[in-house]
Amino acid sequence: MLKITIPEEVTSPIKPSVNLPEVDEDEAFPRRASTSVYDRRSTLFNLGDIQAVSSPTNKSNTSGNVLSPRDRPTMASLRRAVSSTERDRYGFKKATHNISVQEYNAWASKYDEHISRRRNKWVALMTKQGLPTTNPTRFPDQCDRVKRYARKGYPPEWRGAMWWYYSGGQYKLQQPEMAGLYGSLVERINKGELNKDDREAIERDLDRTFPDNIHFRPEPTEEELAGGTPLEPPLIKDLREVLSCFALNNPGIGYCQSLNFLAGLLLLFLKQDREKAFVLLTIITQNHLPGAHARSLANTEVNVLMMLIRDYLPKVWASINDTDLVNSGPGSQAHPDSKFQRQPTVALSCTSWFMSIFVGVLPIETVLRVWDAFLYEGPRALYRYALSIFKLGEAEIRKYRPGDGELFMTVQNLPRRCLDPNVLHDLAFVKKGFGSLTQNVIDQKRLFWRDQSERAKRAVSQRTKPGMIPEDASNRGGMGGLKRRASRRFLKKKNTGF
Repeated sequence: MLKITIPEEVTSPIKPSVNLPEVDEDEAFPRRASTSVYDRRSTLFNLGDIQAVSSPTNKSNTSGNVLSPRDRPTMASLRRAVSSTERDRYGFKKATHNISVQEYNAWASKYDEHISRRRNKWVALMTKQGLPTTNPTRFPDQCDRVKRYARKGYPPEWRGAMWWYYSGGQYKLQQPEMAGLYGSLVERINKGELNKDDREAIERDLDRTFPDNIHFRPEPTEEELAGGTPLEPPLIKDLREVLSCFALNNPGIGYCQSLNFLAGLLLLFLKQDREKAFVLLTIITQNHLPGAHARSLANTEVNVLMMLIRDYLPKVWASINDTDLVNSGPGSQAHPDSKFQRQPTVALSCTSWFMSIFVGVLPIETVLRVWDAFLYEGPRALYRYALSIFKLGEAEIRKYRPGDGELFMTVQNLPRRCLDPNVLHDLAFVKKGFGSLTQNVIDQKRLFWRDQSERAKRAVSQRTKPGMIPEDASNRGGMGGLKRRASRRFLKKKNTGF
């Protein structure tokens, strides 16, 4: 059984603008298991970076000379190098590319006081309502007070149980279509019913899931350090089963990169309860973020975010809105039907925000606070946090002009420095600005973008309808124009015999 220990205490100038970077669409959008192979070079969906462990003996080998037996690292030194890595209460490495161990410890010493205060608040509320506080499975009913408590964070040792309770997991599991479903899916998986594309994509991503977490990548044993075959961690086995069952049960989604991080985080806090992780993953993809992980990857959530930035952060929008440049640039006349779907270039850097629910985007403690609010009140919390990130970086963003290359990297790097969850929480829920953002507003904007997507599909279908006469099509303009000229040349060659 996986145990997460809860310790008492845990102890830039702006660069000049450069040209707009060329971004490959496959790097911007996570690739489908059924269409292509995951690209390690992706810069926009860089989840679970891992830093190599350095050893003092490596410095003596920079010249390329072979180390003598006396200079080679011993088994004990390798063990010390690995075990000396400082980790947080959940088993993640404290140090990241953007945050040092010293910065983390300085923040954590204060944040632990916040956790202690919130735990006392929850204990007092549950005691008042006659609810047990030892390994609880029931919690106070939802109300405004409990919503405020949820936004300020759950006690770490109760987090998995509270996610399950407030997301309605117990009610979902009691529905007739869910009764016995997981067990039957496991049997079908064991019979080999999962398609090859999804199966291979899942296997590729297993070792890429939280490589900086000790529960997903334990410290090597003496045999492994000596070159032995490493044993597969139990969490990786559980993750394979959950992802396989989900892909088999959801053919419209299958397996999509980012699902491994969602399922992995659920398993970590649900004490490796595979069925509960499967149910919560179903709730997330069906109820909270419908279509976000579908094979079509419509990117509706990011489109809605861009509309909300325009409405709530007009000064930020003025700095990131390069759609006029895109729509008037080379090739704009070739695709007039898609103009209404074009969004600022920085929107590409926000794709993983919703697909991964900020895993690998924000520091892990901030991610967990986002999930606390998200699984309590739904996607509205995600949009509030996303707007808060842009609000937090408003001063830096406004130093650039639309289309500046540095602007893209600035937006991409903003959330990685948000170590203190309370800073974003105050922007999202305390300070005035986003209070009028309701689920109804989000649903209306979702419907708008889905309608636009359907219009675009119908336009493309109309242009590519079988039997269309090239001359008629040439008068319509649009994306088919480039193909129609080629078709006329082909027809001329066919008629003349040359």
